[in-house]
Amino acid sequence: MTSPVIIQVMGEASGKLKGKENVGAYWAKALQRLPDLHFELTTILWGVDTITLYYKGHRGFSAEVFFLDENRMVFKSFAHYATF
Repeated sequence: MTSPVIIQVMGEASGKLKGKENVGAYWAKALQRLPDLHFELTTILWGVDTITLYYKGHRGFSAEVFFLDENRMVFKSFAHYATF
């Protein structure tokens, strides 16, 4: 998972996390900070072995690109924010 928010929440300068355990720890910590966090889905964009979710969150408009493996499982994701 790659997101500029990882830098703030986890103190990971690269903005990248690997593994379900690390991503889970990130979300647990983020939700402690923002327990009422919610997203308003705008649209879903389909690509070749990718899905992009375009939504509005507490930071404004955002897009997350999810890369899918041959089993249609996410193996990599990138978050993008209109405002940071």
